Amino acid sequence: MSTAFSLQGSFDFPPDDGEPIAKRPFSQSGNFDSKSEPDLILTGAGTHVVGFGTIAALKAAVIEVAPTSLAPVILNFNGGADPVEVSPGGFWAYSNPAPGGSPITAISVVHTMDARVQVRLLG
Repeated sequence: MSTAFSLQGSFDFPPDDGEPIAKRPFSQSGNFDSKSEPDLILTGAGTHVVGFGTIAALKAAVIEVAPTSLAPVILNFNGGADPVEVSPGGFWAYSNPAPGGSPITAISVVHTMDARVQVRLLG
């Protein structure tokens, strides 16, 4: 049985110097069949493979690095060569309501120091 979800936010900044802030909202809604919500307490240096459980293809995700983490973490997707760095206090958000040809099916977190990473995955 599918469960409804939505991912919403806004990116707010002035279009040009001296202009007022303008909102650029975004949202996605859809249905998911599987979820994974690990809270990772990472110590020292290493690589942690995020458990996807029964998620076959990622539809939405938010990965947050706690402000108390001692260094950025690197996110690798599907073992690929295009890593994403997320600093303490930052996050990575993803939305793909109909994953097709090359869906995200694996994420690993590389850390060089202690970090806390909250992972929310829907598929």
